[in-house]
Amino acid sequence: MKLVYEYCFLNKLGDFLYSSSNQFGFKKGLDCNHAIYTVRKIVDKLIKGGNTVNMCSVDLSKAFDKVNHHGLLIKLMRRNLPVNFLGIIERWLSVCYSVVKWNCVFSYVFGVKFGVSQGSVLSRFFICIISGRHLEQWK
Repeated sequence: MKLVYEYCFLNKLGDFLYSSSNQFGFKKGLDCNHAIYTVRKIVDKLIKGGNTVNMCSVDLSKAFDKVNHHGLLIKLMRRNLPVNFLGIIERWLSVCYSVVKWNCVFSYVFGVKFGVSQGSVLSRFFICIISGRHLEQWK
């Protein structure tokens, strides 16, 4: 049921969940090969122009576990997401709970204050929003 709800949400508010075209991670149809190709083309062009290239990379493999809920909500507010939908996302993030199972023993239930579900339809959009720059900064 949650999956259907997320697709409806995405259908209604997809225009607010954009990310930079320079961002390849967590996007359908784009992967490391696209990023490597793009970087290679840029580096080759710069070197042919007589420039030196220094690079830095960021590993976002644990990004789903590290999403700051407040930071995400602030970035969504800056995109002028309708208030009622912001409220839904805020509520959704505030009622995340988990337990730890070790062998056959479960821990107490605890609130999850950071991170988004890796199986969620919307999570990959949230990762792009929280890890990328707002498009206004690229203009």
